[in-house]
Amino acid sequence: MKQRGLKIFTSAAFLTLLLQLLLVQVAADVASLHDPDQDSHFRKENPKVDWEKYGYLPYFVTGPSCPLHNNTYGWKDLKNPDGSRYTYSKRPVVVQTEGWDSFQLNSYLFQYLLEVMGYRVQIPVMTAGKYGPNFADNVVDLSLEIWPEDTANYAEMTQIDRIAVDLGATGYAGIIGLYVPAALVEQYPKYGFDFWRFLLNSDATKLFPPAGTGPRIPGAGGGPMCDGVPKSCMNGTYTPERCKLPESNCIELWMYDPAYSPQNFQRIIDSLNLNVSINFLGFGAEPIMQKALDEGKNVFLYNWQPNAFTAVNNLTRVLLPATDHEQYHALSKDRMNARVTTDVPTIIIHKLASQGFLADFPELVLLANSYQVLDASMNTMLRSTVEKGYNHSTAACEWMRANEHIWGSWIPKPPKSAVDCPIGFGRYLTGSVFTCIPCPSSTYNWKNHNEGACTECPDHLHCPGGPVVQVSSGYWMANITNTTLEHDPEFYKCPILGTCCSSGYCEPGECSPSFSGLLCTECANPDERMWNHKCHKCGPAGGASFWLILFGAFAGAAVLLYLPYEEAPTVEILFFYFQVTYYIFEHQANGIFTLPGLSTFLAIASLNVDGMVADCTLSLSGVPKLVFRYFLPLLLMFYIVLIYLILRALQSSGMITASSAGKLTPYYMQGQPLSLICFRAMIVVLTFVVMPLVDSSLLLLQCNTVQEKYVLYRSPSVECFGSEHGGGAALAVIFLILLLIALPAMLWLVLSRLHKSGNITYEEEGISNIQRLFQCLYIVFKPDMYYMLPVTIIEKGVTSILFTMLIKYEENIQINVFILFLAFLCATRIYFQPYHNHLEAYLNREISLGILVMIAYRQYTEKYGITDGIIAQIGVIVFLPVMMHVIRWVTANYQKHEEVIMSQASKVSSKMGSQSKHSVNGSATDISVSRGKSNPRKMRGSIEKLEKVPGTGSLLRSKQTGSKLNGTVNVSAAHRPSGSGHAIGEESLHEGTPLNPNAGGP
Repeated sequence: MKQRGLKIFTSAAFLTLLLQLLLVQVAADVASLHDPDQDSHFRKENPKVDWEKYGYLPYFVTGPSCPLHNNTYGWKDLKNPDGSRYTYSKRPVVVQTEGWDSFQLNSYLFQYLLEVMGYRVQIPVMTAGKYGPNFADNVVDLSLEIWPEDTANYAEMTQIDRIAVDLGATGYAGIIGLYVPAALVEQYPKYGFDFWRFLLNSDATKLFPPAGTGPRIPGAGGGPMCDGVPKSCMNGTYTPERCKLPESNCIELWMYDPAYSPQNFQRIIDSLNLNVSINFLGFGAEPIMQKALDEGKNVFLYNWQPNAFTAVNNLTRVLLPATDHEQYHALSKDRMNARVTTDVPTIIIHKLASQGFLADFPELVLLANSYQVLDASMNTMLRSTVEKGYNHSTAACEWMRANEHIWGSWIPKPPKSAVDCPIGFGRYLTGSVFTCIPCPSSTYNWKNHNEGACTECPDHLHCPGGPVVQVSSGYWMANITNTTLEHDPEFYKCPILGTCCSSGYCEPGECSPSFSGLLCTECANPDERMWNHKCHKCGPAGGASFWLILFGAFAGAAVLLYLPYEEAPTVEILFFYFQVTYYIFEHQANGIFTLPGLSTFLAIASLNVDGMVADCTLSLSGVPKLVFRYFLPLLLMFYIVLIYLILRALQSSGMITASSAGKLTPYYMQGQPLSLICFRAMIVVLTFVVMPLVDSSLLLLQCNTVQEKYVLYRSPSVECFGSEHGGGAALAVIFLILLLIALPAMLWLVLSRLHKSGNITYEEEGISNIQRLFQCLYIVFKPDMYYMLPVTIIEKGVTSILFTMLIKYEENIQINVFILFLAFLCATRIYFQPYHNHLEAYLNREISLGILVMIAYRQYTEKYGITDGIIAQIGVIVFLPVMMHVIRWVTANYQKHEEVIMSQASKVSSKMGSQSKHSVNGSATDISVSRGKSNPRKMRGSIEKLEKVPGTGSLLRSKQTGSKLNGTVNVSAAHRPSGSGHAIGEESLHEGTPLNPNAGGP
């Protein structure tokens, strides 16, 4: 027994030892088979996200795995240097979905394609979120069913903020429409139920249940589904007036909730006079529609594709007239009254990717771009969810396994180590190998042996991927050649608004229609010339605009001669304001210049002939056309000199006497020397021609390097400072020296000497004619700011230099410099008020604020785009300072002349009420006497000063005169200084009592 027990013990020990060795071997085998990428140490994860914050469910709905039985694509074999699988070690790809069939099928199908390549996938469900933050914060990578028309900020995400990248169409389209059973179409081919006109045929409509006989589904709370909107829904239905008649033969259209295609089909019914009413069945309408179809009823339905309901049921879509997109644009603006007679637009469904996806998965961009699920494939999956009872993940898995011949070509080939890459590809490290991957969106590659990654797309260019580079609106790039591909893209800001790429993105070398050449500065038709951003045929004698400019400038010069000199600051301030406004918006595409007439008005205020004409002014181009910009400012000055010489000659010859001249001149000019009047007008002109003349000079000197040639920016076919440009450049330099150095220095010298010699005087009587001329240089300013005329000239010159020279720089540089300079300029104008008159002081402040508002609007519209509302606001604000100034001017003058106005009104009223001739004569005499006593007409040579009007609390213009006789001022030849020269209307003039009896001399 002992021996037997020993044998048993020995055998048991041996078996135990053998089992232990076996277990150790198995453990070793398991260890040898362990995949290191299963350890979190080798695997990247997505950061934790508060999904509910972005409008998602707090959990993922990623489908169960759908392994491919024979996966030969090779992506799972890619290894990292540490031995882990390359695709599995990367963070999961986040493919979002939403709560309808086609979107979920899309998301699961893409999940299974990624798993074929070895990637991990997370699928969150958006329930109440808004597109934008999810892409901006890179919490999702892909969204595979985006309906651009239903995504309000689609353009903002993809084109302005660029937080999402459009990867093209998903494949199937979104189609909304009206449907009838296909069996009905086949049974009655004569009625053409697949075309909308059957709704006008009473025999055809009799086959449908009449209006009002369909099911009535109550809404929340037991009331109607919708109510209270006559043009949309009343008591759960929409019934047009013709269907309310007893003899109507209207049928019923079954729709879902009124929020689906809001007011679209109501407007179609009204516009086409269809015998149709609408019965709203709510969000749960589908079972009701399905029951009716199962029972063989002829029902008229609203539905859409892709949709399981339309995929399963044998329905025929009713065709409406071809889509008119303008009608649907009008419908989006006014859903209650728009006229819509055409079919609903077919919606191209798109795919969006986040910037994080492009950065983390550049090797998957080709798959995402190639992914195209056509309508037939989507309908197959949709039918399987109903006919086979599959859930969405199972339906997607079954389709994938059965259709590898379709999607197999979408899977990119696994990378192999590459030394360099061809044009359109970048060299990226994927795992342990370098591979050539097509340049993703926002990058490009023009190198034929590229050893690095793709290059980031520069600002103002659009790079959809590969080698394609397009230029954005307002810029120009030369055609791509073999030589061009050796360098980075050279692109230039267009010097002339609207001639280059006008909207969206354009191919290299492309100009707007009718334009061509370098920087699109020439007309495509060699017989045409460019004026006001358009090409025009030119006549030999010039266009009508040339002659209008000749006569208009003469009329303008004449008006300036008649202008009261105390109103000169108003003219200077308003011209400065309009000229700066023109500068601010001149080069903004689709800006306020789209308002009819506004650009023309501002161009006239800026004396810019090229911006105000509507035809070919003269057959000019290149340097001669730029020199022609001097024409209008100099023409105004020439006309004033010409008028002076003509009137002087007529006076000398006796053809115009003082008496006849006085009849043609207003009271405030009578007795003034002709030289004084013309000199004043010339000073006024000088204040607003400085900016146009400096601008013209700078444009003649503005050169830039274009395609390795130093050329004139506005006319790049002309080489800078060459034989063609030399004369114009010399003329521009002379003008700049005269306007910015010589003229201000001369004025400063004259004013300084007058000040030192004590000849800065604001008196009117007892001064010489030359002193009167010198008064024109400072009389509109306060005594302590007599020097402001040269300062304003320099101010305008510097303003013009900044705006003209910064045009070729980036928008942000321009805006920042404009803000700094204009803020300083406007602050000084607001703080320092150099003008005598309080009206000009107010206007000066308001135009300064207006300029700051304009630059703010310019910056805002560059960032957020331009709308009709913004354009209207800017159009109003442009003229707001003018309107406020006119109101104050009228108010101030009414207060100033109130006594005279009321007196004359009373006399006229008495005259009209009197029936006797004696009474009439007496009234006339009284009026004459009244005029003699209190006429406040402005006196010759009177000087404006600020005066407080008792009881009004405001400052008004008052007079400071030379002499005062018994409450009246006598300005006659006897009181005029000797040697006053030729004067207009040199008769005795008896003025009325001044507004302020204390004004003037003792």
